[in-house]
Amino acid sequence: MSMLFKRLLPMEPVKADAVPAGQGYLYQVKWDGVRIIAHVGDGRVMLHNRKLKDRTQHYPELASLLQLVRGSAVLDGELVAFKNGKPNFPLVLERDLINPERFGGRGKLSGKIPVFYLVFDLLWLNGQDLTSFPLKKRQELLHDCLDESDIVRQVENFADGEALYTAVAEKELEGIVAKKENSLYKSGKKSRDWLKIKIRRRQLVVIGGYTVKNGRPSALLVGAFRQGKPVYLGSVASGLSERDFSLLIPYLQKNKVSEPPFAGAAFGRDRIWAKPSLTALVEFAEWTEDLRMRQPVFIGFTKDKPDECVLS
Repeated sequence: MSMLFKRLLPMEPVKADAVPAGQGYLYQVKWDGVRIIAHVGDGRVMLHNRKLKDRTQHYPELASLLQLVRGSAVLDGELVAFKNGKPNFPLVLERDLINPERFGGRGKLSGKIPVFYLVFDLLWLNGQDLTSFPLKKRQELLHDCLDESDIVRQVENFADGEALYTAVAEKELEGIVAKKENSLYKSGKKSRDWLKIKIRRRQLVVIGGYTVKNGRPSALLVGAFRQGKPVYLGSVASGLSERDFSLLIPYLQKNKVSEPPFAGAAFGRDRIWAKPSLTALVEFAEWTEDLRMRQPVFIGFTKDKPDECVLS
């Protein structure tokens, strides 16, 4: 049965704390972007994300895949936007949230926030389902059927995972993925055949309130500036001591405001909002698709000004 133009859930890696040792792995940079599966054939291109939502009109520049793919294929990859030479998830998320019907025009969309499609797998080719083929064979077939362009690239494989991890850490990228050469593609599944080893990142934030649980402060509500406007990044509880709260809460109560100071923040009985004037450093694992920090840990207060807390 043909897989072409039928939406399917992507295979997902499992988190690991260290680069796996031993033979039989391919190592790739983990690009900080939006997962996109591309169906190419019969004179058209269809794109969908990991939640199976159509993204064809969001990225009209990927119609160029018709000229780059030899035959008909289903590709798996990551759409990435760059800022200062590095992948920037808030930026690609901003592009992903643009309503193409309201914005209008291929040139306007791509000109506002350019994106790049980094392809790392081939699931179907010219009538043949490749998900039961080992990864190494799928990679070979991908290399043979896909021509690269200014915006479409095949993700490079590396043999030395430790060296790649060190290089990625030095460049402050998201992390790496270790994939078994003989791994099959398991649609919709998390598999230990694919491991993601992430580098924790840091973000300067401005504090705009706190949450209350059982009558006591439980977490800080934080945000940062994007395009000059404060946006909500979530709550932070780990790393905060009783002393931190005892020093902070009187100040926040004195500067209490009635509405959330961040775009994207919701009201709640357990949420006390304050004028965002104090700054802090937070370490976290990754961005979620709604621009929240996953597994955030409070590192400490800083002397930075609130408007210096810009999404990096």
